[in-house]
Amino acid sequence: MHVLSDELQQYVVQLDAHSSSEEFFEYDVAKRIAALCWKLLDALPAEPDERQHRLTQLAINYFVLAEDAQDDNHSMAGFEDDLQVVTAVIHELELSHLLED
Repeated sequence: MHVLSDELQQYVVQLDAHSSSEEFFEYDVAKRIAALCWKLLDALPAEPDERQHRLTQLAINYFVLAEDAQDDNHSMAGFEDDLQVVTAVIHELELSHLLED
């Protein structure tokens, strides 16, 4: 999980750098997704099983990949698909309490 944590941290730094440079950039949504990803990583057991690991990897990798179903940086709905994927993974792992503020 250390690699995923590093990837997430690097992406958060990039988010901060892009926060004012893109017209359609949804910084608040991106920061919420990042916070959910951190919560997800923190909620996993020290030795996650294969399913937990793969689903968490899927969620974080989908978020940090800017050019996915909706281009994160150039679309008004850029992070909506990322939020849906991360939320679906959280539900699938039965960690819905992470979605509460």
